[in-house]
Amino acid sequence: MSILSEEMIIEYLEEGELEIDPFSEESLQPASYDLRVSEDVEVGQHTLVSTLEKVNFPEDLAGIIRMRSTFSREGIYFSGGFVDPGFRGNLTLAVSAQDGEVKLKRNERIAQMIFLEVKGETKGYGGSYQGSSGLVDSKRT
Repeated sequence: MSILSEEMIIEYLEEGELEIDPFSEESLQPASYDLRVSEDVEVGQHTLVSTLEKVNFPEDLAGIIRMRSTFSREGIYFSGGFVDPGFRGNLTLAVSAQDGEVKLKRNERIAQMIFLEVKGETKGYGGSYQGSSGLVDSKRT
């Protein structure tokens, strides 16, 4: 597995293999892309937030989502996560604030998406969150 550099992320985007919408040049980092919050939200003990970006992953890329260090320095934590090859839609993140309420503003960069090249064939993601639009609650039954 290889982590994509900024140059490789741009190449995937330009070739139409990876989609990030809306894309922000400011969010592009040397080896990641910063995901933004879709709307103003007050974070208490446990809150779900949606990313502003909808993503469309090809079957040879996966993603790891990590919190930006700024937030851990402020006592804010979130679940992070993994994005399977072939996933498309908005991403929902679980965010917790250690001390009371914290405000997150629309377009604020909250998390880093690290892109990983997947070697070998995959059938791509086909789970219940495929095509997610906006904030999506748990679908566990």
